Amino acid sequence: MLEEMLRLGKQGIVTFPNFGHWRCRQYLLFNGKMPMSKTLPHTWFNTPNIHLCTFKDFEILCDQKGIRIVNRLVVNADFREKSLARIWPNLLAEFAVYRIERR
Repeated sequence: MLEEMLRLGKQGIVTFPNFGHWRCRQYLLFNGKMPMSKTLPHTWFNTPNIHLCTFKDFEILCDQKGIRIVNRLVVNADFREKSLARIWPNLLAEFAVYRIERR
């Protein structure tokens, strides 16, 4: 899907929830299964059009596919920036918005 997006346009915007966020990690630790929430109401096997990952996973995928990350905005569930989330995004940010392009 990323490759198709960049085939059609010079740049693309991608946003997704962070499964490295501490609440997801805590849920996995204490419940032993993938979390569900108001923003992710589907079970892991029945999630339409979403591949669950962490920010780090996505950035590795982009590198492997020859995709350059132009910029990234990390936010909480209200889509507001938090200073600590900028310091530890994979642990403290709930969502990210990436602007990407072909290298």
